[in-house]
Amino acid sequence: MGTLIRGLLARGHRVTAITTDVRLGQNTVPVDITAGSFRLIVCPSRPRAWRPNGLQPGRAFDMFRVEVTALARSLEGVDADVVHAHWSYEFALAALRCDPNALVTCHDSPRQVFRYTRNAYRAMRYLMALRVFRQARHFTTVSDYMAGELASGFGIKARVVPNPVADFVLSLGQPRRLTGSRRIAMVCNGWNDIKNAERGLEAFAAWAASLPEAELHLFGHGYGLNQAAYKWVVASSLPRHNLIFHGPKLHADLIAALNTMDALLHPALEESFGVVVAEAMALGLPVVGGHASGAVPSVLGDHATRIAGVLTDVTSSTAMIQALDRVFGPDYEQFSLAGVNRARDVFSSEAVVSAYVSCYQGLGQASSRH
Repeated sequence: MGTLIRGLLARGHRVTAITTDVRLGQNTVPVDITAGSFRLIVCPSRPRAWRPNGLQPGRAFDMFRVEVTALARSLEGVDADVVHAHWSYEFALAALRCDPNALVTCHDSPRQVFRYTRNAYRAMRYLMALRVFRQARHFTTVSDYMAGELASGFGIKARVVPNPVADFVLSLGQPRRLTGSRRIAMVCNGWNDIKNAERGLEAFAAWAASLPEAELHLFGHGYGLNQAAYKWVVASSLPRHNLIFHGPKLHADLIAALNTMDALLHPALEESFGVVVAEAMALGLPVVGGHASGAVPSVLGDHATRIAGVLTDVTSSTAMIQALDRVFGPDYEQFSLAGVNRARDVFSSEAVVSAYVSCYQGLGQASSRH
């Protein structure tokens, strides 16, 4: 969102961003800050999904009713030509309450999320998204895969506008040459089935058995020392001498760390876009990703001579081992160059902001007809 906001401000637009934060406490009035043409409103959110929050129920019990009301009330006080909701849940419900012509950007598929995470919370979120899909008139989404998912699963026609890569990431990127180091990054947030980190760890352990210089650097929530990934490695008796557990990092620090790597191993089973894949490409890191992992193939590139890495079966450790061999083979520099070029051409803030401005202009035309 920061990249998109900066791009809109650079073009002379006024932008008001409205979000929520559990740290404000459930009875706190919104934080409202204005700096030049940018206004930020942060509404309180109940911290617990199911257990009571003081005298109020968990936010899942009433489908974020309190949060939607607070967001809508803040939005009603904003003089805006366009209302753009990111994510098809509480933010979209609030936006549609104030403006039936609001643009909704779907960043994930609630059907696929529920498929991989079958619990009551995800079922409730799925129902929230169905309400949005019934009410909204205008949609964008972040990948061809997601456009197909929305069309086949919900009958929604959505324009594809990819997520942007921050300008400072693109400025760091350059094609890489193959050296003797084998520093591989794996970036995941959360230890769950959809991340498929177990297979990635197993594949790396087998691949690195004859490569003493190989290192796997793990980033994200659940991937620090004594966190979920570390405990699984210990329980599985995998070698740990070449695993570096970084855990979560601030975005700028993560990018700085990725810029010291040689490749990205991305074993996720499904991605609606995969920002870290695009960022790795922008930095010149060849990527190993899943050939059936949602948007990953379209992010890496759809032409054999321009693909930014190797697509493989990420449910198979053997297949990932072979993919790592290919990434560090004769085509390494071609993969790197393809990634840098594709990121600059397709995922730059300039390209993404231009696409959204075009959508906004279309909203104005549609509004005149309703």
